[in-house]
Amino acid sequence: MRKLVLVILIIIVGISCKEKTTYQLQILIKNKTNNPLTVKLFPKIEYRSGDLYDFSKIGGGHRNTEFQIESNLEMEIYITNNLTVEPYHLARQVFDSIHISTFNETLHEIKFSTLQVRGYSENLFSENSNWTFELRNFDLPTNFQRNPVESYDYIFEISQDKLTK
Repeated sequence: MRKLVLVILIIIVGISCKEKTTYQLQILIKNKTNNPLTVKLFPKIEYRSGDLYDFSKIGGGHRNTEFQIESNLEMEIYITNNLTVEPYHLARQVFDSIHISTFNETLHEIKFSTLQVRGYSENLFSENSNWTFELRNFDLPTNFQRNPVESYDYIFEISQDKLTK
């Protein structure tokens, strides 16, 4: 009887430690300028919580709606488990507008909204916007097991040469 209980416990532990890959899609903003960017997100009301917003459909909590991105770095602005959604459509679903300030010789402001863009040559909310796709694999560690993640990442780059007056 003891051997049977021990075998059952070993099987249960073995099954519970089995790796399960999580699949997600992220939209990110990447700073390709030489200066830090200040990003101010204006999420739709159902995603807002004061100065915070729910940045993930698959868990993760809330983040500030305003943050900085240093040169050559990126920041995810929303994560979902819907792998078939287009990045511009996801941006439209979650945000009313996105404002970005860059500090070079003078303050330069970019304002993206679903209807128009000011200060930049393309609109991240537009079907014709230029998003870069990258498939990334990484682990989210836990105490007792690996948690592999396959991330479908769409990156919208803010570059100096696309700034307009």
